[in-house]
Amino acid sequence: MKKITLLLCFITMNILTAQNVVEIAWGQGINESVASPTIEVGDTVLWIWADASQKSVASLSNGTETFDSGTLKGVNNDFSYTFSKTGVTEYQNDSDPSMHGKVTVVGKLSIEEKFVKNLNFYPNPVKNELTISSIFKIDSYQIYNVLGTLVTEGKGTSNITQVDMSRLNSGLYFVKVTSRNMQTTLKIAKR
Repeated sequence: MKKITLLLCFITMNILTAQNVVEIAWGQGINESVASPTIEVGDTVLWIWADASQKSVASLSNGTETFDSGTLKGVNNDFSYTFSKTGVTEYQNDSDPSMHGKVTVVGKLSIEEKFVKNLNFYPNPVKNELTISSIFKIDSYQIYNVLGTLVTEGKGTSNITQVDMSRLNSGLYFVKVTSRNMQTTLKIAKR
């Protein structure tokens, strides 16, 4: 009976302290903000090769943690690293240093804080197409003008959503992004 109780306690502790995996589509032209998540101690970052080019994921010497994938080539290769210390670790592709990012590790984040800290949007200002990315699936977005009038809305289908803003007039807009029961509002300039 004691063994069963200990086993149940162990399983419960693992469930309560379950950590997350943040996926990064590691490919040519990746936006630095997308490659720079904020995570908790114990979370894992999984870099997935998004194109066939030769690349690596290697921490820079000034970082909190040290990792190196070695050089890999081909779509769907991947490399993962579980972060165990708070701090910031910058990294790059040694074959193409223009591909880089940083992982910021903090002690504890609520789900809502993870959503807000890892919601990325670019370019800003935008001319035609706005990209919104998140570590969570984006369910929907609504765009409001400065008077608070809804001008357009749409559904998300994944962690990355493309928003056509080409028909909107130049000016400031507010984009409300929703994922599950979480939401936040972004301020976007339209050229």
